[in-house]
Amino acid sequence: MSFNFSQEPLNNDSALLLNIDKALDNVWSLINQQNVPQAKKACSELNQSHPNNADAWYASSFLAFQLKQFDQALIYIGKAIELEPQNLQWLLHKAHSLLLYGELTSAHIIVEQLVNSPKFNENNKINNFAEIALILNALEEFKTAAFYYKKAIDLQPEQNTQKAQLYFNLASIQRYLGEIDAAEESLTRAITYNPHDFEAYLLRSSLKNQTTLANHVAELDNLIIQGIKHPIAKAQIFYALAKEHEDLASEKNNKDSANNYQKSFNYLVEGAKSRRKNMRYDVAQDVKTINEIVTTFNQSYVEQQTANNNTGCENAEAIFILGLPRTGSTLVERIVSSHTDVQSAGELNNFAIQLMAQARHYCNDKKVKPPQNKAELVSLSSKLNFAKLGQAYIDSTRKSANFSTGKSKHFIDKLPLNSLYSGLIHLALPKAKIIHITRHPLDTCYAIYKQLFTQGYPFSYDLNELAQYYIAHHKMMLHWEKTLSGHIYKVAYEDVINNVEEQAKALIRYCNLDWQEQCLGFNHNKTPSTTASATQVRKGIYKSSQGKWQNYSQQLTPLKEQLELAGICCD
Repeated sequence: MSFNFSQEPLNNDSALLLNIDKALDNVWSLINQQNVPQAKKACSELNQSHPNNADAWYASSFLAFQLKQFDQALIYIGKAIELEPQNLQWLLHKAHSLLLYGELTSAHIIVEQLVNSPKFNENNKINNFAEIALILNALEEFKTAAFYYKKAIDLQPEQNTQKAQLYFNLASIQRYLGEIDAAEESLTRAITYNPHDFEAYLLRSSLKNQTTLANHVAELDNLIIQGIKHPIAKAQIFYALAKEHEDLASEKNNKDSANNYQKSFNYLVEGAKSRRKNMRYDVAQDVKTINEIVTTFNQSYVEQQTANNNTGCENAEAIFILGLPRTGSTLVERIVSSHTDVQSAGELNNFAIQLMAQARHYCNDKKVKPPQNKAELVSLSSKLNFAKLGQAYIDSTRKSANFSTGKSKHFIDKLPLNSLYSGLIHLALPKAKIIHITRHPLDTCYAIYKQLFTQGYPFSYDLNELAQYYIAHHKMMLHWEKTLSGHIYKVAYEDVINNVEEQAKALIRYCNLDWQEQCLGFNHNKTPSTTASATQVRKGIYKSSQGKWQNYSQQLTPLKEQLELAGICCD
């Protein structure tokens, strides 16, 4: 005798759910395999056969998000939210999609809703907390972002490399906020959980001046000895060693100072070589583009545009702080933004983005071929309607969650290489203020050379290329000063640090603002700083970086000779 234990037959609803679950499992399997054509097909079929299933719409939105099709991602997640309006994961995903689509204000509204939701704060989902922290960071809500990173860290199991990433992200925010000791502790924890987080070593070295009694030289040397395969990772450790040896060299009573300086520069050269090998770049093309800008936007052209009444948008809110990187723009920004009528918007790419957008509109309207290279773009940019360009730029700043009309009379855009667009900026926004920061040529070049930039400035990793770019940029700025005479305010970093009160008052006066004493207490400005100078800006005025190139005068001799041959005084 045997017993037959058979299952009860499934009812129609159970069978339907089982089929949907199988179809969803198949969709997610295809997405995880990065089988895009099949994943798209499976999502489409699932949405058609089960239009009332929110999970299916979320899967479609997730796939579109991964493909950076954020407009489609928003459509699909919108359908999921219609079906399940209280689903926190759907709302979070929509906020992230809005953020990357550029609708920052709308993203901010949803994030605020989630932050204030007891249900969201009690859900104990690591990924949700980490994702909202990421979004808050992008929205520059740094204190709240740090709060959620800490919540995600607390929920993360021990011995997990994801915990290392969370600590690194937290440290970055703490650095923005000026919480340097806390950032250092977070980075040490990140390294503990992931000893191959080479970016964490570099950031940790940059936080403070290292001393004989407290440094990481031995630890960093050991990493080099063990061997690092990835060129950027290797560069990060070399740059960290260069920074720490320079700190040790400048320490008082250091009898081995010369050796430390030599080691610092040697590591810098190795780091720059490693970074340069990992990129495709031709400095001659950049120099050619700069020369094209100078030739196109000459004195007669600017005068002609004024005569033709193509004079731009009358908005007077923007204050542009520009020049080469590492010249002191953050210091000037902190002085000016300490005024109650001025808000810092950070380093915006908005002008370049709107320039490209206006160029596309022009080509579409005139039915002409889009520019195929930088030279053609320069030529095309001279034909644009500058009033439209200026208004488009101002409108684009309104999308920021932290900037809106009426919040302040002025905002600062301190993207250094807006200097390339100085002529266009003046034509598009004739009432905008333009502040050009300069610094001793060799201090500038050395400061650029010793910085491992996250992105941009590819000319900075080879001294010969750096000299070529510096010369071209220098000539361009001389051209702007002459062509836009009276419309660019030039200030030297050395003048600011040697007579901060006089220079600060002159800057505020140039911006047509009344003097406020807090502009001298800029180091107490609580506004977060996300630039490479985020640590230094909290110190107030210090002069230790002035003339620092002289410690490497021999190593920088070839660069110095190139600059002097071009007529640039380096004394």
